[in-house]
Amino acid sequence: MKTRPLPETDLATIAPLPVEDKRRALQSFRLGIPPYSYTPCRSSFADILNLEAGMLGELPMPPWPSVMGVIQQKSKSRVEEEANIRVAAGLYEYAAQMGLRGRKDEFRPMPTRVGENLVYWTPAVLIVNERPLIPFFHPRRTRLSRLARRFIFSMINERIRVDNPDYRDVALGIYEFEANDAGPRRPALQVDEGIELFSYEQLDAMVGETYAIWREVCEARAQETRRRPTGTGPLL
Repeated sequence: MKTRPLPETDLATIAPLPVEDKRRALQSFRLGIPPYSYTPCRSSFADILNLEAGMLGELPMPPWPSVMGVIQQKSKSRVEEEANIRVAAGLYEYAAQMGLRGRKDEFRPMPTRVGENLVYWTPAVLIVNERPLIPFFHPRRTRLSRLARRFIFSMINERIRVDNPDYRDVALGIYEFEANDAGPRRPALQVDEGIELFSYEQLDAMVGETYAIWREVCEARAQETRRRPTGTGPLL
């Protein structure tokens, strides 16, 4: 049977765990349809970060009403619209306050032995505190674990800094957003300084082991579903 891929953020959370913790996490994990997606605000990050202006920031930031209008058009429900606007508004305020500037930069996905191509970055280089930085934005309300952040930093490092010497001195940053109940959700930056990074071999082994267990879990669920007279069961 074809195994459905794990969302990249969930993979980052589960893959670095010890094998038995990994198995328990995957056994309790359910792939379903979330109540909303952060795709609308993600698609607006280039505008919010004013990437078209380039490193020198020659152009002013686009007005907030135009950014909000695009998010409203792309949102599929009122709940999704509100969730995305709150993240985008927090990032917009932060970018204006910090004077963020940068440029678009496409980076190839990270290949793995299981055939999944992973992306743990926004295709951009920002200038933060006068240093170039590759960002990863995490808009979910649940914060990343220490191991998940280490996994993500390591993925960015292997794909961008190790693969391309021109980027060996860039900083790596993860932006997580406040989990407040109302108003803009402002981002907070964590950088990779002082963090011991995984090697490519370690990352690939973690992903391979995770997907081997995930296939076992999915096959066991499929067998359980087939044994039921109604043929119904939980989502994989």
